Amino acid sequence: MNYNRFSRVFREEQNEIKETMAKIMNAKSIKFLEKYLNNASPTGFESEGQKLWLDYLKPYIDEHYVDTYGTAVAIINPKAKYKVVIEAHADEISWFVHYINKDGFIYVRRNGGSDHQIAPSKRVNIHTDKGIVPALFGWPAIHTRKSGNEKPPKLENIFLDCGANSKEEVA
Repeated sequence: MNYNRFSRVFREEQNEIKETMAKIMNAKSIKFLEKYLNNASPTGFESEGQKLWLDYLKPYIDEHYVDTYGTAVAIINPKAKYKVVIEAHADEISWFVHYINKDGFIYVRRNGGSDHQIAPSKRVNIHTDKGIVPALFGWPAIHTRKSGNEKPPKLENIFLDCGANSKEEVA
């Protein structure tokens, strides 16, 4: 494979996408997109994300509804033979704090379809009453794992590290 050619084609496609987005995105749509993407909307708590999406679309639609599974639906020309239906499933990957050990590592429980095997090294935001705390998913360092008997990431051995040194410092 010619990687230089691949790289050039990839850059050209990226530039084309940027040019197209510049034509269809305005300041209002960019502001909405940034707000929507940065809004927490975990499984079971999707309402704020649904509200943002629907508030943005309301000037352009005739009807809307939200189902019990976290999907917001907008409809244009609801009575017509051919209608336009736009839907957005609003939840995102999330975890709940289960416990904090004496060293300040935060162990979590899955909320929805979170995949624990891809969690290590992922950046996360912990939403607290005092604000957002940045953290990283971790699991035992390679030098502490036994060669030949290395266990994959499991809910029991992954944790959040927010840089605290103790349970008290986390709280």
